[in-house]
Amino acid sequence: MRTVQVIIMLFMLSGLIRAQEVRFNAEATPSVLRVGEQFNLTFTSDHELEGITLPAMSDFELLGGPSESVSQSVYSVNGRTTTSLVFQYTYFLRALKEGKFTVNPVAVKIKGKTYRSNTVNIEVARAVSQPANKKPSQPVSNTRQSSSGLSEDDLFVRLVLDKREAYIGEQILATFKIYTKTNLSGIDQAFKGPDFVGFFTEPMEIPPLRNLQREVVDGDIYYTGVIRKMVVIPQKAGEITISPFHLDVTVRREIRRRIADPFFEDFSIPDIQEMGVTLKSKSVKVKVKPLPGNAPPSFKGAVGSFDLSSSLNKTQVATNEPLTLKIALTGRGNLKLVNELDVEVPYDMIKYDPVINNRMDNPLSGSKIFEYLILPKVAGNFTIPPVNFTYFDTGQKAYKTLSTKAYEVEVVKGQNDSLMAIVPGVNKEDVRLLSQDIRFIKTKPLHVKTIDRFIGSTAWYYLAYILILFIFAALVFYHNRVIRQRADTKLVRLRRADKYARKRLKKAELLLKQGNNAAFFEELLGATWGYLSDKLNIPLSSLSKESATVTLQQRAIDQTLSDRLFEIISTCEMARYAQGSLPVAGDEIYRNALDVITLLQQKLR
Repeated sequence: MRTVQVIIMLFMLSGLIRAQEVRFNAEATPSVLRVGEQFNLTFTSDHELEGITLPAMSDFELLGGPSESVSQSVYSVNGRTTTSLVFQYTYFLRALKEGKFTVNPVAVKIKGKTYRSNTVNIEVARAVSQPANKKPSQPVSNTRQSSSGLSEDDLFVRLVLDKREAYIGEQILATFKIYTKTNLSGIDQAFKGPDFVGFFTEPMEIPPLRNLQREVVDGDIYYTGVIRKMVVIPQKAGEITISPFHLDVTVRREIRRRIADPFFEDFSIPDIQEMGVTLKSKSVKVKVKPLPGNAPPSFKGAVGSFDLSSSLNKTQVATNEPLTLKIALTGRGNLKLVNELDVEVPYDMIKYDPVINNRMDNPLSGSKIFEYLILPKVAGNFTIPPVNFTYFDTGQKAYKTLSTKAYEVEVVKGQNDSLMAIVPGVNKEDVRLLSQDIRFIKTKPLHVKTIDRFIGSTAWYYLAYILILFIFAALVFYHNRVIRQRADTKLVRLRRADKYARKRLKKAELLLKQGNNAAFFEELLGATWGYLSDKLNIPLSSLSKESATVTLQQRAIDQTLSDRLFEIISTCEMARYAQGSLPVAGDEIYRNALDVITLLQQKLR
């Protein structure tokens, strides 16, 4: 009982210590302003300060301060009342010149200890100037009203990319931003953005746009907000142009109406009006570089920066007792395009298809965990070889191969296992049942028949030699043919295309029956793209709707069948992120995909 009381007191003391931690921070309001404008530099603490000494700031003029204020809050949790105090010390300053500035941390002493505030970043834009000869800017495009009174400098939208030059398969962060100097009362919530032709897109979840932030753009101050973010991955090399997009917004403007009165002079009164404006962005060009041609055979299209690790649940097992090999692929890149790793196991073990778990921190980075179930069938000492993973490192602009460690596994004979333990190098064919290893001595007399002639002098003897030579030649021919077929990657991919597609279609059907619609459409989309990649002999990193269409036309595939195929792909891409009701029934799109792949299998031989 005393031990329990001590533990409770320790928890209470630790909570009291955490509650007494000193908070001391600084904040500038606003942090973006013009030359000549004032701003407040506020220091906040939960303890009273004896005095604050500001650092030297030649770029700002100190107008006054500090202005001290104290606020008190009282709250109750589970009958326990807590009181907290917040002390604020505010200085008033004026910006003297244009640029980006940093206010260094301020040191204060609280209860004999020194605490430092955080650094504060301040951005100052040029002062407002209105030259007499300045020509008005062109009005923005407005399809709802002929004249909105706004110019292109007052309100516009942009597609901002974090990079304008990338490799095939490299991730690009695309941000849709709005910039305004006027009041906005609404933004089109059904905004879709441009068609990213030649890119694989992955939307990002962002909070709804509720407040705009001040930002310096081209030396001027705007209120900006992020409308949407997504990750785009180029699928083909060359210069790709992202077409402009349109955005409908509603602005709130003050209109002054003139009123003529016979008893008074003409005067005007303000009137607030809301008007619709259609904004149009500018096109954006992206230079997509092809991947170097010296890719290792283990490269499967992964681009980015990755780490590879593995673990085996145990190294000593009995026969028919499963092992679990976990391989974790983490990093930043096109993780979703990595479908499976090349895992090899000894001949006397059975490897099952992996269970893949995606843990994405965001569409740019995360981890992918592959869990392989391995079943040893024969006793002995075995080595599970390392797993290799090759990717293209965009930072070093070179291919890199990561490898896991090898695992030594000792397999002992299980209780119900009738097979003998073996040593490395002995094949399964050398294992015999113990119950058939001893033969009884025959007691009956042997009947020996005398042969009149020697077998080497018969015609059958020579025919047997010829037959053996013929069989040997046939085996050599067959062996060389298999080697040539395996060396022909195009033929290998062509043969495995149907088997691979039907395997993933069965998995998609199971997901559909389980009601997992998002995973169903993602699996169906992967099966369709994978089938096209293998059947048309186009790497998945270079496969796009354009390249697939051209190749299908060259293979004399009917245009109607091609349209059905890409309609299924577009439906799956849209349905993966559909909210609420699905745009099409899952069983219907599954039957259509199965029908189209079957027809393509008949025509693409």
